[in-house]
Amino acid sequence: MNTISTNKAGSDSINVFLIGNNPIELSNIYEKLKAIKNKTYNAEIGFDLKGVYKKIMKFHPSCILIDDNLERSYLKSLLNKLSSWSKTRDIPIAILKNSNNGQSYLIGAQEFILKDGITSEALSKSILNSIRLRNMHKYLYTSYKKRQSQFLNFLSNN
Repeated sequence: MNTISTNKAGSDSINVFLIGNNPIELSNIYEKLKAIKNKTYNAEIGFDLKGVYKKIMKFHPSCILIDDNLERSYLKSLLNKLSSWSKTRDIPIAILKNSNNGQSYLIGAQEFILKDGITSEALSKSILNSIRLRNMHKYLYTSYKKRQSQFLNFLSNN
């Protein structure tokens, strides 16, 4: 599958991988990305869920957007694999939702975006927020691991 570039390629472009089974809704999200003026977004869409992991690894996304229209068990499995697999666990995940109802099986996502009435600006903010949140989690985890032994040594010496 070819990459769809929404603007001129630049050094600060953001790669967004869209996963879903509804071409109309995903093309609507793509059009919203295309309308964003202050950032450059490159998007790749994964309709064929069998090869989604290979496509993600090849595309190197900054963020993954997943449509919640997918089958519940598949969506749960997908989120679990993406958030735990060493090659994808640092990629932020945002869920495109049809309703504001909370679902506990969506653990692993950093952001939830309501599709109804979404604007290009809101989509861009949500993507950037999910990237910032994942980066913050990664920084805190790395800092904690780095300092963990120092902290334990401090406790054992007192």
